Amino acid sequence: MDTVVWLFVVGLVLAAWSYSRWRHNHWSTLGVPTPPYLPFLGHIHKQLSLFQTRWEYLDEVYYKYGGSTFCGMYEIFRPVLMIGDPDLLKNILVKDFDHFIDRRKFPATEGSLTNQMLANKSGDEWRALRAVVTPTFTSGKMRGMFPLISDKADDLVSFTLKEAAKKPYVDMKVNSGRFTMDTIASCAFGIECNSFRNEETEFTKWAETLFAPSLITTLKFTLIHISPRIFNALRLTLETSAKTFFQNVVEQTIAVRKNGQRRGDYLDLLLDARANHDQHTTKSTSIMSNTTRETSTTDNLSGIDSLCVIPSKQGQC
Repeated sequence: MDTVVWLFVVGLVLAAWSYSRWRHNHWSTLGVPTPPYLPFLGHIHKQLSLFQTRWEYLDEVYYKYGGSTFCGMYEIFRPVLMIGDPDLLKNILVKDFDHFIDRRKFPATEGSLTNQMLANKSGDEWRALRAVVTPTFTSGKMRGMFPLISDKADDLVSFTLKEAAKKPYVDMKVNSGRFTMDTIASCAFGIECNSFRNEETEFTKWAETLFAPSLITTLKFTLIHISPRIFNALRLTLETSAKTFFQNVVEQTIAVRKNGQRRGDYLDLLLDARANHDQHTTKSTSIMSNTTRETSTTDNLSGIDSLCVIPSKQGQC
């Protein structure tokens, strides 16, 4: 009896291993280079690792395993193509973008801000939102935010010079992080973070919390990759207190901007783009409504042989 059980277990393991090999044979059959992977997991253990950031692993793939041009990877059993060649990226993101409109959706609770993100839209909703966002990325409008970035660069230089006068060395990685944080807060959120003056600002704390790796978040992302249906069935969510904080910051800033205050930042560009889009949509709806009424009037008169507009002298048409 023990022999039968062991044979069954060995057979089951071999069958599972063969299935894993078959599913992980996709890129090799196409001649696409692939980094080393683990059976069943593929490369997901590297991308969701708590000991190495995802970006560090992708940097390794880029330089060692052909990612600078393109290479294949596996998220569990799902094949994923990593592309690093600028010409291929340009074709995908610009020339042939209409073939790559949909993005992977991350489950979110109903009414969540995450559902309204461009990366979480697909089909016609994605096209409509992209039409609103795209005009904000013109070179002229991006150049308009240069004074905001320049002010933060001046703060970086002043703070670095002060540190250099007091210390034998200056940690530019930390200072660059503060500069990046202040620039994002100023340009994207429309607020002054001032992390050079105060290292423990609330904005900085929540930003660190948002990007800090955690076991719970890693397990949730792993479950999304394995089975989104189970993720939804368990009513899990990726919403965090940090996301709620940033959502509240944006909503409060928008409320202030509606009263007439402007800074020339990216939030102003988005609000202007949305207003222009809403105005254009209203005009289009009005034109369509007028056209419909005119068509309806013409249809009602189509059965009349002649129409008297100005009576003749005899009072007849």
